[in-house]
Amino acid sequence: MDRKMLAYVALVLTIIYGGLFAVIGEDSRGTYAALGGIVVAIAWVSVGVLGKDRGPGDA
Repeated sequence: MDRKMLAYVALVLTIIYGGLFAVIGEDSRGTYAALGGIVVAIAWVSVGVLGKDRGPGDA
């Protein structure tokens, strides 16, 4: 998959994850932080592992 698309999806997930801390209640922040951190980490690792760079002739 194209690295730019994977990076965009990972960035959107990261922004949403950070923004939801303002919405989440105090009692569930620990669970949210652990699970959300795992999801965000997997998203960024997938950029490096699954992302394919375009060739030199591709636009």
